[in-house]
Amino acid sequence: MKKLHIIIAILVLTATTANAKIWRVNNNSGITADFATVQAAHDAANAGDTVHLEPSGNSYGNLIMTKRLVLISSGNFITQNPGYQVQSNSGYVSRLTISNASANGSVIMVKFASDLNLNNGVGNILLQNCVCTYSDPINYGGYSDLGRINLNNADNIIIKNCFINNINMTNNCNNIVIVNNIVANTIVNSSDCDGTIANNVIHAYSTSYGQGSLYNCTIDNNIFNQGVQVGFSGCLVRNNLSSNASLPAGNGNQNSVSMSTVFENNVGGYLDNVYQLKAGSPAIGAGISGVDCGAFGGSTPFRLAVTPPIPSIYKLEVPSTPAGNSMNIKFSTRSNN
Repeated sequence: MKKLHIIIAILVLTATTANAKIWRVNNNSGITADFATVQAAHDAANAGDTVHLEPSGNSYGNLIMTKRLVLISSGNFITQNPGYQVQSNSGYVSRLTISNASANGSVIMVKFASDLNLNNGVGNILLQNCVCTYSDPINYGGYSDLGRINLNNADNIIIKNCFINNINMTNNCNNIVIVNNIVANTIVNSSDCDGTIANNVIHAYSTSYGQGSLYNCTIDNNIFNQGVQVGFSGCLVRNNLSSNASLPAGNGNQNSVSMSTVFENNVGGYLDNVYQLKAGSPAIGAGISGVDCGAFGGSTPFRLAVTPPIPSIYKLEVPSTPAGNSMNIKFSTRSNN
C-alpha cells in the first residue's frame, strides 16, 4: 500500500497551488511521510501550505491551528459508496481548535472524532467535507456530546457539504452560512447570532435534547426529518419540509410530511446515501426556484462519501508478483471537482 499513498500524494500535488507546499501526514507502519501527527505538520508549515492526512485507522491527534492552512483528509462512508475511493480508511484528527486570527482564511476538509471549535473572533474560514466519526448520539442523553462544530464569537464561516452531529453557534456569531450538510442531530444558535441555513437535512435523533430555537436566520429548502419541535425567532423561513407542525405556515413550507415518502430510508442513521430523495419525493422541486430540498439539492449538492474536491483513486489493480524486473500497476482516478 506504500505505492498507493505515494500516488495519492502526487494527485493532490497536481490539484493545488504550485507556490504552496504540501505536507504528507501518515502514521501507518512502514510508510515514509513528512510527519506522523497533524500538530507537527502544522508547526512546520508556512501560511498557505496544505496538510494532507493520508488514510489511516488511527487518529493523527489533536490540532490547535494558528496559521492559515488547507487541511485535507479523504472522505468517509467509502465502503457503503463503491466507486469513490479505493482506501476505506480516512485520515482524521481527534479535536481541532482555531482561536487565533492568524488562521483566518483557512480551508478545513477533514474528518474529526471529537469537536471542531472556532473561537475568539476568528473568521473567513471554510469548513467543507468535514465529517465526525462519532456515530451514536443517542447514548449521550439523547444527543451527541461529540462530533460537533462549535462556533463561539466567530464570523463569516461557511459550513458546506459536511456530515456532523450538531452545529452550535453562540456569542455573536455573524454571517454564518450552513449549506448542503447532513446534520445527524440539531442546529442551534443564540439570539445574538445570525446566518443562512439552506438545503440541509437536519435529522434530530431525539426530542430529549430538542432542536431549541433558531434566531435571525434565513432558513430555506431544509428537511427537518424527526419529530423535534423547532422554534424560530426573527427568521425568514421558506420552502422547508418538516415531519411535524413546527414550520410557520405559508412561504412554501410543508408541515407534517411523512418522511417515509421523502428519503431512500427515513430512519436515517450514520450514513449519507440514505438521505437521498426517493422517486416521487415531495421534496423534489419544492425549494425556492424549483430546486430540490435537502442536502442533495441546490447549487452545491452534498457529495456521497463526503468526497473532498481533490483527485481520488477509485480503482487499483496490483499484481501479486512482479513480471520479471517490473510490475504493472493499473489505477483509475476521478477529479471530484
